Amino acid sequence: MSSETSESIEARAIEWHIRLRDGDDAIWEEFAEWLAENPCHAAAYDAIEQADLALDPLLPHVVIREAANDSEHHVEAEPELPARGGWRWGLAGGTLAASIAAAFLLLSQAGSSRYEVATRPGERQVVQLDPATQVTLNGATRMTFDRENPRFASLAKGEALFQVRHDSARPFRLEVGDNIVEDAGTVFNVVHETDEVRVAVAEGKVVYNPGRGAVPLDAGQALVDRGASESVAVTPIPVERVGSWKTGSLVYSVAPLSRVAADLSRAMDVPITVASGLADRPFSGTIMLDGSGSEQLRRLQLALNVHLDKGPGGWVMKPAGSAGQ
Repeated sequence: MSSETSESIEARAIEWHIRLRDGDDAIWEEFAEWLAENPCHAAAYDAIEQADLALDPLLPHVVIREAANDSEHHVEAEPELPARGGWRWGLAGGTLAASIAAAFLLLSQAGSSRYEVATRPGERQVVQLDPATQVTLNGATRMTFDRENPRFASLAKGEALFQVRHDSARPFRLEVGDNIVEDAGTVFNVVHETDEVRVAVAEGKVVYNPGRGAVPLDAGQALVDRGASESVAVTPIPVERVGSWKTGSLVYSVAPLSRVAADLSRAMDVPITVASGLADRPFSGTIMLDGSGSEQLRRLQLALNVHLDKGPGGWVMKPAGSAGQ
């Protein structure tokens, strides 16, 4: 945008880095829109994340020094800070201000061994919890891990594929909202959306919500848990389809277009939504993603029998033949 300067973009990136710590779905959607506005936004946000990570090894020393100062000097109480969502950061110097923001963010977590990993749409990240336990995050995904407990993870939003070392004495437990997925030695995929949890197993076995109406899932089984429903639906699934998004393959069997759009939004670097009236239309087939940009979008229109209309917040699926409407 012509009115933006590098300083204003950097200030905005710092604000997003802080707001996303406790951001709800609406904030993450706003963030995705901001990234799509200008390629410089993603670069600025990456720089802030790197500054955050660079300060991590120094954090214990900062905390100790602050504690020592508190014991030796009287410090007057500072005025209460506004809520995170209302913070605005002015920059006297770009790198220094980014480091200060990152330091403040890290200090707020000083008493916890837990840390968060988040990906942008179209980005993937692998987290190695131990030599035999690996989590691959799909795009637009937010998770929490524990440095002191590699048998814990929490999926706040998005999709992840888990390859877990089995340990009957210390089962791996994944929190998904108010639900628990417990490993019994397996490879499994989990999706967490606003009103839905989906779990699919490729190898081994998991138990969904152990201890309270537990639902066991073996390899080749999947479940869908919709918040508004009192029951959990379990269906068969070909094991080769579990986590196939890692290889750019999205496979569907009578899936609503709303789910296809959500999957595409995670896998690509642009948000895709569905116009009213099309959300529940079923789709069966395979979509191969190759990162070819506009050509990829053209093929999606043909495969899904829709028109993709560019809007201010991304692309919108509309009925085929509705171009210009």
